[in-house]
Amino acid sequence: MRNEMAMYALKPVISLPDTLHNSKPMYEMRNIHKERSRDDHTEAENKIVPDITEQVISFLKCPLPEYNLLEARQEKILAQLADLKKQVSTLCNILKRTNQTTVETAAVEICNESQDAAVSVNLIVNVNPKMLPYSALALKRVWTDTDIRIQTYIHSSIDEQVPSIEQSVTQSPRKNVINIQLIWKDVADLELVSGLRGYSITGEMNFLRHLSRLVSLHNYENSACPENVNRIDWILDLCHSIRYQSTLERKQELILLLVDKLNINSPDKKEPDIADIAVWSTIKQVYPKCPSKLQKWFIACEKRFYQ
Repeated sequence: MRNEMAMYALKPVISLPDTLHNSKPMYEMRNIHKERSRDDHTEAENKIVPDITEQVISFLKCPLPEYNLLEARQEKILAQLADLKKQVSTLCNILKRTNQTTVETAAVEICNESQDAAVSVNLIVNVNPKMLPYSALALKRVWTDTDIRIQTYIHSSIDEQVPSIEQSVTQSPRKNVINIQLIWKDVADLELVSGLRGYSITGEMNFLRHLSRLVSLHNYENSACPENVNRIDWILDLCHSIRYQSTLERKQELILLLVDKLNINSPDKKEPDIADIAVWSTIKQVYPKCPSKLQKWFIACEKRFYQ
């Protein structure tokens, strides 16, 4: 390296004369102890850097013709892209308004068609004789546009007397027909058989939800009031959980929570809804005696649904 500074001067191990005299030397070698190799990298760098700087400055002052053509082409492409973006944005706004109107119109038409379309289904339900599904009997009287036909069968697991249900197989002028094949069977809870390889729908409250969704006109989930939908869902869930409580005291506590949610004294309520049917059926199956706060309402439901 060049321009080194030694902290300590070292004495050469071997001292050679300044000049080596040979008879016929092929090459003359210098004394490395007195001369150091000269490094010309710095000089080369000092020469290259100004050359590059001069080339850049010269290119900026007088760019090549190819560069001017490339720059012009780039500006043209950017202008075309900006115009295309503007056209796409305008087209999207037009399509958005058109699709929104079309979708709303189609939704209304589909809703009207689904409400006007006749429903005809066959259902198979396994029921324990000790837990009569009173809700199905109530729906026969409440849904005036739907003929719910119930036919009962006895499974081999039952060896006791089963409840008597009025079976109607005659033709009805009602538009919707739901045929329920009710099988008295030793099951823990009501089971709606959904198919040979499908899972069964368990519980009377879920059975009510299924029946409600079959007929769009009676589907509470189609209500325009979200509060009413949440209220009915909450009542159905609570009625389902009441059946699995171990003590009567706990069941009494839960049934009292339903008093305010039933809208018993609402002046706008003309016809009972699916929540009334669910609570009425739960009280008949679970409670030996109706709570006093629901006594008047329960008697009205008995006359409307069952008697």
